[in-house]
Amino acid sequence: MSKVQFSPWIFLAMAWTAGAQPSSGDPWPREFDHANAHFVVYQLQVDSWKDNRLLARSAVSVTRPGQTVPVYGIVSLSAQTSVDNETRTVLLDNLKVTGATFPAAQPRQSELADAIRQSLPDWPRTISLDRLLADLAITQAQTSTESVQLNNQPPKIIYSRVPAALILIDGEPVFRPVATTAYTRVINTPALLLFDPQHNRFYLDGVQWWMTAASLTGPWTVAPAPPADLEQAKTIALEGEEKDPHAHPQDQPQLPPAVVYVSTTPAELIVTEGDPQFSPISGTQLVYVTNTDRDIFMDVKSQNYYVLLAGRWFQAKSLQGSWTFVPGSALPPDFAKIPPASPKGYVLASVPNTEQAREAVIANQIPQTAAVRRDQAKLDVRYDGEPKFQPIPGTSMEYAVNSSTEVIYTQNRYWACQNGVWFDSDSPLGPWELAENIPPEIYTIPPTSPLYHLRYVYTYGCSPDYVYYGYTPGYLGAFVYDGTVVFGTGWWYPGWYGDWWFGWPWTWGFGFQFSYWGGGWFWRPVGPYWWYHHPWYVGRVYSEHWNTHWHPGDREWVRNNVNVYHRWPAATVVSREQAARTSVARPSVGARAPGDVYAGRNGQIYQHRNDGWYQQNRSGQWTRTAPNPGLEQERQSRSLGQSRQGEFQNRGQAPGIPHTVAPPRMSAPRSAPSGGGHHR
Repeated sequence: MSKVQFSPWIFLAMAWTAGAQPSSGDPWPREFDHANAHFVVYQLQVDSWKDNRLLARSAVSVTRPGQTVPVYGIVSLSAQTSVDNETRTVLLDNLKVTGATFPAAQPRQSELADAIRQSLPDWPRTISLDRLLADLAITQAQTSTESVQLNNQPPKIIYSRVPAALILIDGEPVFRPVATTAYTRVINTPALLLFDPQHNRFYLDGVQWWMTAASLTGPWTVAPAPPADLEQAKTIALEGEEKDPHAHPQDQPQLPPAVVYVSTTPAELIVTEGDPQFSPISGTQLVYVTNTDRDIFMDVKSQNYYVLLAGRWFQAKSLQGSWTFVPGSALPPDFAKIPPASPKGYVLASVPNTEQAREAVIANQIPQTAAVRRDQAKLDVRYDGEPKFQPIPGTSMEYAVNSSTEVIYTQNRYWACQNGVWFDSDSPLGPWELAENIPPEIYTIPPTSPLYHLRYVYTYGCSPDYVYYGYTPGYLGAFVYDGTVVFGTGWWYPGWYGDWWFGWPWTWGFGFQFSYWGGGWFWRPVGPYWWYHHPWYVGRVYSEHWNTHWHPGDREWVRNNVNVYHRWPAATVVSREQAARTSVARPSVGARAPGDVYAGRNGQIYQHRNDGWYQQNRSGQWTRTAPNPGLEQERQSRSLGQSRQGEFQNRGQAPGIPHTVAPPRMSAPRSAPSGGGHHR
């Protein structure tokens, strides 16, 4: 295990916790009575957590009738975990005792171990996700060894000093006629882009006005007198699309942008309100640009600009470019010294070897899980014409290119994934049933394939009534690279252009940023001229998985439903806890157990008091002991976990912690042919 370096951010969180009341939602230790004995269970200490399998230790105390001094022990546990990222809780299922030792009660080892096993039905079955993540982040300093072949070449980075908008087209424009009108439409863009061939004019829908140009490259200007039939063409063009249920009408008039950029290749837009204005970052030789919504820095020493886009760093001598990719590990050292409480402290999650980056990597490995009812799960796969399949490079598999659903052909069967649930069938047209086992070859899909994100959806078992599924943030487009979490593979995947446009995941163009509280990435529009970046626009690109709503006050995505399993009807998907009808132990009411007790990795019991650490000897007495780095890490992780849990309950109001939170869903932006974002 590598050495852990503690940043001031940890102690900031701990100091904030010290003045806060203990959270009532997940109190530790937990106390209960069983078979005439009183049990105290201290917070779990994680040994490993891989997929949905948790191995942990817990310090416990047992007080028998007639005894005044409890007997302390260490219990080793295993459990299957079910995670709910919205409530940030972890359900412990199939909880088992794998070992129990009582160092100060050697003659009674067997008796006490039996008592622990018999009391297991009353043990707590839930724990705060943030407590477990904090434990992993501090005490398990190793990060993921996942190696992803991402494309880190910079997109076309456009810089503007005036209000601007970016319109992305998925490759060269593909035109289709708008029925009963003289207009054609560019179908392979989320924007509504119409062309009048009679007058050789393009029209771009700005919701409250139209912009027009003689060519896609512009210049674009507001149409002072749009043709009378333009609104009718818009209505006809949109009537076949699924409406975004989370889009909100604009309450206030919006100003049109001064410049519109149209790109047929991946691109990002950087806008400053006039010439860039700078503010220093204390303790560093870095300054950041203040009059922009982007993360733009300058290293004063080298005079290099750095911009953070989709979790990747790019460097240039000028904001006009040219930009080159810089691995996070090659950033100037001052980036790791950015104070967590500074306005740009959140970028530390994208700086390798910081505590924030380590937490992000660990959080990126935790699955969201659900139980899916066999008798309720339904899937309807539709195609634009007859099913068409093409090979997945580097594998023996094929995938459907003209469907709104992700369908794979392998092992003489068809496999389809939708909203984190796998189905299989003998035919590409169905009928479809829940898949209990996924072909291993699916987990070899390379990042160069648009179906790469399906590697992050798993099955975790089944029962006569349910199949248990889960996905990690890779399904949403969040991947570990160079010790940090980045968004998107960086690859461009050509879409399907038939009567309908079916696009694939995009990395660039939407200003994705990482948020701890979102459990991943959220989208923030650039500047006040966000007309093409409102929910209607984005929802049409990612309509299958986005489930967010717009908060017009601060123009940031706010938590609503970040769990794709909520895209299914309520009767179809339930939590594993509901499926198992597992009772959750409740802590007894009364005085809390004294002391902060830990199960040492060396098999000894330790307690932290105001004056330092104590160890229980074989006679049951507590004696002072020298501080142990491992124990200090355990204590700090416990304090940090409590802090993080409290922050979540207060929706991230702690110092230095970003308040915004809703991660976009980044499996393929493909919904049924009637769905948004797929035009004909």
